[in-house]
Amino acid sequence: MLSLHETSIRKLKIFVTVVEQGGFSAAQSVLGTSAATISLQMKELEAQLGATLCHRGRAGFRLTEQGRAVYDAAQDLLSAFGNFNLSVAAIRDRLVGEIKIGMQPNVATNPDFHMADAVRRFQRRDNAVTFRIEEAGSAAQEARTLEGRYDLSIGFFPKRTPGLDYVQVFRERVDLYCSRDHPLAGAKDEAEARELLCDTALVDAGATLSRMLPGVEASVRTNAHTESMDAAALLVLSGQYAAYLPSHFAETWASRRLIVPVLPDAFGQDLDFSLITRRGGRGNNVVDTFIGDLLLAHGIT
Repeated sequence: MLSLHETSIRKLKIFVTVVEQGGFSAAQSVLGTSAATISLQMKELEAQLGATLCHRGRAGFRLTEQGRAVYDAAQDLLSAFGNFNLSVAAIRDRLVGEIKIGMQPNVATNPDFHMADAVRRFQRRDNAVTFRIEEAGSAAQEARTLEGRYDLSIGFFPKRTPGLDYVQVFRERVDLYCSRDHPLAGAKDEAEARELLCDTALVDAGATLSRMLPGVEASVRTNAHTESMDAAALLVLSGQYAAYLPSHFAETWASRRLIVPVLPDAFGQDLDFSLITRRGGRGNNVVDTFIGDLLLAHGIT
């Protein structure tokens, strides 16, 4: 039987992290320790519980039924501890806890994104708050916010998912880019560009191409798919692909004319970036305070 002393709680936290990261190797960077140490902690936890929590090996990481039950119970327990800490901190009028944030990759260079201002404002208060920030694509952000793994997420969400609240906070300019030597770079008007696009390999870089380029289909044989802006930029730099990229992100190469936007007035778009939270999930003073600072930093009251 597991007695609730400090080392047991620490092992449960490690177990929860391993499950959320999908295995020992992936959890190393989050926990700041080696896979061997994590494995030892898990063996000790299994011995204390008298149950096998997971299978690991060449076939990959997989929870047992007992492991799933322990994971669910551990989440409830750790959440209760977190709420206890928040309640005690509220008595002392001090912000204590953590804020788990999902953020779209490559957004830091957007001049209209004022996350730094929000953090600066928040940190002026007496607090002992840990920020946990992960980069993730739109679908993953929405799923993890619904699950409670993220308290909030910031990104481009082309559709609305039930159970989430959306607040538009800023916009991001995206343009269709190609290399300076690509045939598209010489298009004189939209009609010519659309004709060329029918024979152009396009990179689907997280934005639905049918939404961005209605009526245009690229060859399935040469299409590329990635949620990494760096990967999309490299494909564009190859001279073989065109892709939608955020203008602030593309400026590194566009300023040297290595890539060029294709008829920005015709193909450029401004995308709404939103703050999302789980509907009915508010009430955490630490998170609510930061959300207020984030909205205020973007001129939303």
